[in-house]
Amino acid sequence: MDTYRHGCEGVCPSWETVRFGKICAIPKGKQLNVANMKDDGAYYALNGGIEPSGRTDDWNTEAETITISEGGNSCGYVNYNTERFWSGGHCYALLNLKKNVCKRYLYFYLKRHEPKLMKLRVGSGLPNIQKKDVEKFIVALPPFPEQQQIDETLSTARQEIDLLKQLAEKCKTQKRGLMQKMLTGEWRVKPEIVNQ
Repeated sequence: MDTYRHGCEGVCPSWETVRFGKICAIPKGKQLNVANMKDDGAYYALNGGIEPSGRTDDWNTEAETITISEGGNSCGYVNYNTERFWSGGHCYALLNLKKNVCKRYLYFYLKRHEPKLMKLRVGSGLPNIQKKDVEKFIVALPPFPEQQQIDETLSTARQEIDLLKQLAEKCKTQKRGLMQKMLTGEWRVKPEIVNQ
């Protein structure tokens, strides 16, 4: 049995299962020294991890690129980069996807299986994910039109979730403001008169 068939049990018979290395190139980025970063740089630098490690005036990877963190505690973290950025030395960028692969479907698939990617880590001091293990990771690919439909459905759901989160945050801010005004006596609440 293939030990890399992560999450492909019960896949629809019309879906193809392929090793990750067969559908794209998986190069590591280029290390960028802190001395080359600046607070007001035009592009962010992604050196593994979850968040960018700084900003720079140069970029080496196009927008709309999926990345996988290669090293550190967050190795295996999957990110979708919507703008040009600097891909650092602890970051795998997924490039040259085959024509039968919808990029955002692949992102959603990998994000769903992110815990399994994280389990590929080796080492204890500074854990990392070996390229050979990423290349062997199995990906389930439905027919291309179905990939596009899955992408559209999940993208719409994600947008709605993001809007609801923004609304919830605005309501929390409004509640804090109201509580502050009422607890300091700036606003007073008149007690209701109860008819007996």
